[in-house]
Amino acid sequence: MENSTITLLIRYFNILLTTIMAFLAINGAISIFGKKSSLNIFRGRVFILAFCVASLSAFVLETTYFNFQYYLKYFASGEFHTLEASPQDSTSKVILTSDGTLAEMIFKKNDSTALDSSLFSTSDSTLDGTSINKKDSATILGGIVFKDINRKVYSIFVEPVFDSSESIVMNLSYIDELGTNFYHLVLYKGLPRTHHISIQPCGNISELTIGFPDIHPGMAPIPVSQIAVNKQVPFYFSGLRLFVVSCLIFAVILLLNKKLREKTAYLLFEYKFDPANKKQNLVYTFSAGLLILFSFICAYTSVTENEPQAQQYNKYLVDALIAGRAHLEAGNPEKMLNAQRPYDLRWLDENGYERSVDWFGDWVYYKGKFYSYFGVVPALMLYVPYKMITGNYLSNHGGIFLFVAFSVVLMARLWRFLVKKYMPGTNFVFHLLSFFTLFFASGLFAPLRFTRFYSIVSAAGFMFVIAGILLLFESVKREKPDRSKLFFASMCLALAVGCRPNLLFVSLLVPVFLWKYRLWKQLPLIIIPYVMVAIPMGLYNLARFDSFFDFGVKYNMTNLNVGAHSLLDPIGKAINTFAVSVSYLFTMNSYSFFFPYVECIPQHHKLTLSALRFYDKGCGIINFPIVLCLFYFIKNIFRKQTRPKTFYISSAFLSVAAVLILLNSYLIGHSGRYTIDFAIFIIFPSLFCAYYWCNDGQACQYKQRLRQKTVYVFLTFSIFVGLFLFATSVTNDATPGSPQFYYYLQNSLSFIR
Repeated sequence: MENSTITLLIRYFNILLTTIMAFLAINGAISIFGKKSSLNIFRGRVFILAFCVASLSAFVLETTYFNFQYYLKYFASGEFHTLEASPQDSTSKVILTSDGTLAEMIFKKNDSTALDSSLFSTSDSTLDGTSINKKDSATILGGIVFKDINRKVYSIFVEPVFDSSESIVMNLSYIDELGTNFYHLVLYKGLPRTHHISIQPCGNISELTIGFPDIHPGMAPIPVSQIAVNKQVPFYFSGLRLFVVSCLIFAVILLLNKKLREKTAYLLFEYKFDPANKKQNLVYTFSAGLLILFSFICAYTSVTENEPQAQQYNKYLVDALIAGRAHLEAGNPEKMLNAQRPYDLRWLDENGYERSVDWFGDWVYYKGKFYSYFGVVPALMLYVPYKMITGNYLSNHGGIFLFVAFSVVLMARLWRFLVKKYMPGTNFVFHLLSFFTLFFASGLFAPLRFTRFYSIVSAAGFMFVIAGILLLFESVKREKPDRSKLFFASMCLALAVGCRPNLLFVSLLVPVFLWKYRLWKQLPLIIIPYVMVAIPMGLYNLARFDSFFDFGVKYNMTNLNVGAHSLLDPIGKAINTFAVSVSYLFTMNSYSFFFPYVECIPQHHKLTLSALRFYDKGCGIINFPIVLCLFYFIKNIFRKQTRPKTFYISSAFLSVAAVLILLNSYLIGHSGRYTIDFAIFIIFPSLFCAYYWCNDGQACQYKQRLRQKTVYVFLTFSIFVGLFLFATSVTNDATPGSPQFYYYLQNSLSFIR
């Protein structure tokens, strides 16, 4: 999605949500004067009334605390702004201001250290001849400095002419009575509020400097139509911030009001899950739809890449499959035949092989041709049909969103099935919060934020795994296994292998589910789907790499040098595998009081005793505190009398997670995006343990209530962590997404300034 479109949608969304919150605030104001609210959704008039009062309080905060920059104007000493560049002095380039304050352009020096005044043009064209289309604008190279201001300054307004650029980096420094202060800022196109910079200096400012560090001698100067000092910051209502603050105040009201506290306690600890309850079903369906909408926003506000390397899967592979060939037609693979070390990327760069022209990173090279290493199943099932039907290429993030959307629906069905079968009498709030935890802790934040071809196969594999597990559960819910569902469960698990071969180990769940049946009678239903998928995959491998079982990992042109790593001694491999496995489990995030609150820490150079293979940013599963409930599982390993009903299923899930962690650690290394392979196999048992821990018959009612409160805290914090991982990056080479969208979240959710 284009940034201009994202900016427009943000503007409309903000207006709509602000209007809704204003309506609720008005209802809150009316209710304060004794009028009853007519809003009564799900017979929750008292809760709606409390939320309206919370909305009114949020508006009060919005007009005071969150817009304090607006009131700084009344403490300033006077406004002035730039007029035009003075042509009288070619060496100082004096800028005229509205009140005569001294302002000068910042010069860049050429090799002879002489000032190159020809770079500072005040005409309507830049150095490369492109038109600025801005009358009477002063084009500034490097920046501008205001001297001898000697007044109180609380705001600076910079109005650049963006042309084709989406953002401009700016440095701001000033000298006050305490010393020099420096800020690094970004001005965004379409978000005029970012052009107003509020500062709070100590006393008067004597000198103010505004610089543009991305401009160098020989480059076109940045056109700036005006710079104003002490210009009033416009008032701004953030609909998202109003909603979030209203929710926080609403929670406080629920805690302080005795009547509401009793009703809330009933909903939290006594209101049971009922599959036949239409209201509960509506809320659950709405929650799934909300997560799908959330996934859409994340996918389509992530960074879009259009270079050939990024189109390996959704374009070049699609063209190859439609044409009936295995290799990709791009680059200069014939030239690579002369390369002595074609899989050493540094050697290629140093010996005249041009990246993105002759070869592409993360493409597979074999015997003079390029191939795609990544599983072909998502391309055959989605990208190829889309191209044949529409004539267009489906984008990377478009396919990822579709796979995640289906995953949400399947996950909702699976969790509902598990609650009905294994958790009778559970609380509805636990059921709902657990569903959100499954989504936010499952690792989906990686493909939805890192929307490159790597993530297509991860999202598709996740979808097929969830579908396979759901069909497995449904196939054995009666005394005799449902043969059709068992067949399609095996088919889904086989297709997951066609996305990511390491997911083959998820198939270990099949014999666990069928342990009480005569397994040999079900073998044809299990084996046939795998054979149906394995034969085409093997033939595809044979056409590419002359081997039925070779997926091409040895020929992948990536920074992860497989050939070099194979030379490592067994002890080094064991140390690497152990260290990376521990990092997948126990790597802690960085937490702060500032947006985005939760950030993954880069893990490079943390280990010195081993030959690091791949050690990227990542979120250890321990950051989701719901996994602490697994201590209940450990406690009952040797107590057969108190083992929960899901003990053996949980054991199978945890075993699959352990195998996948070890396999990823050995073959690849550490990266946040691989959490999606194993996270659900840890989260599901954690939720099972949370339920049985809270409903342990050996505990008194007080302990059970205390455990329920603890579990709710664990679930809420797990959701919080996963939610804000969507706002940041989980891999070293990924960005949080659209800068406009990120700024809107930052401005709306940063409560401490």
